Amino acid sequence: MHEPPRRGTIVVDLDGTICEHRYPAFGEPIAGAREALQRLKDAGYWIVIHTVRTSSYYRVTGVYDPEVNSPEAVRAYLERHQIPFDEIWLHDKPVAMAYIDDRGLRLVGDRQQSNWQKITETLLPGTRKRRFW
Repeated sequence: MHEPPRRGTIVVDLDGTICEHRYPAFGEPIAGAREALQRLKDAGYWIVIHTVRTSSYYRVTGVYDPEVNSPEAVRAYLERHQIPFDEIWLHDKPVAMAYIDDRGLRLVGDRQQSNWQKITETLLPGTRKRRFW
């Protein structure tokens, strides 16, 4: 059992949020993801990675590949790129064309630039630079 997070839990998708969509391969890390997740972790958030890759959908349809769909493959990718996390959620995230969530923060970007900084500032409002006008 882990210690309770000081600030709460943040669930982060993998493909298209931490890395570029390149399924079945793992895409390149999205700009700012590692740094943002490290700031959030350092601030006391529990970081949970939740991905369709580990969904039972792949086992049921017969296309499961442990090099792509296993939690071990996800962990290896995150560790290889030094992306901080506390847990990989193994329960199903349903395969869908969209996820609607009242607490969602939309990531926009690729490996060259992204809005991870803005997301971090939204979650850590005391760290924003003050404007003097």
